[in-house]
Amino acid sequence: MLGDPKLKPMGLGTSLVLFGIPAIVFIIVTRIVMPYFKATFSVHPLLVWFTLGGLFLFVPLFVLSIVLYKMDRYDLTMTAFTTRFRLTKLDRQDWFWIISSLCIIFALMGLIVFAWKLVSSQFGIAPLDTSPSFLEFEPLRGVETLLLLIWLPFFFFNIVGEELMWRGYILPRQELAFGKFAWLINALLWTIFHLFFGFQMLILLVPSLFIIPYVVYRRQKTLVGIVIHALLNGPSFIFISLGLLR
Repeated sequence: MLGDPKLKPMGLGTSLVLFGIPAIVFIIVTRIVMPYFKATFSVHPLLVWFTLGGLFLFVPLFVLSIVLYKMDRYDLTMTAFTTRFRLTKLDRQDWFWIISSLCIIFALMGLIVFAWKLVSSQFGIAPLDTSPSFLEFEPLRGVETLLLLIWLPFFFFNIVGEELMWRGYILPRQELAFGKFAWLINALLWTIFHLFFGFQMLILLVPSLFIIPYVVYRRQKTLVGIVIHALLNGPSFIFISLGLLR
């Protein structure tokens, strides 16, 4: 994408706005709107999250990335879109980076859990809470498993919406402003987006919050981030939902 006259540098101010507003929406949805719905209506918390999180956060992120793309005067053609958002085909090296990244992320997360248990047993610190407070639910049983069908479109917009915006639209412009440190700025702002998860959950997420932006920056392919993000979130959510993982 070097030499693209339509691609302009994105400084810290605009980056903070594009990460900060969704972060505020995230807080409002999870800390105000969702508790109200759960207290007022007899609805499964997952259905509330899929509906509110999807409609007010992840679908808008997906749409906004395309709107901003069009505002930058790019053509609405598949070639122009995939080039600007770096959605080019994955090769063997990309898959090596994807698999290696997943192994490193899972290893570091396991190390964090082990270290926390060790410190907890030695100093009486509370066990590591690995689930966000707004999304506590019992494993799905019977007809409740049909909620996974509603989860599928939510999952698409969650992963693709985030990656299109953070790594597809923002990161290339940050690279023009921050050079080799662009991935780090991107990672720090993505961490801010996840602050509402709470301190303990945030610690567990740190490996993925920094490795995904770095790998996308190194490979110059947003699709790498989409695959890593999807393989981290998808299987784990299904296992937790069915009670196979806690």
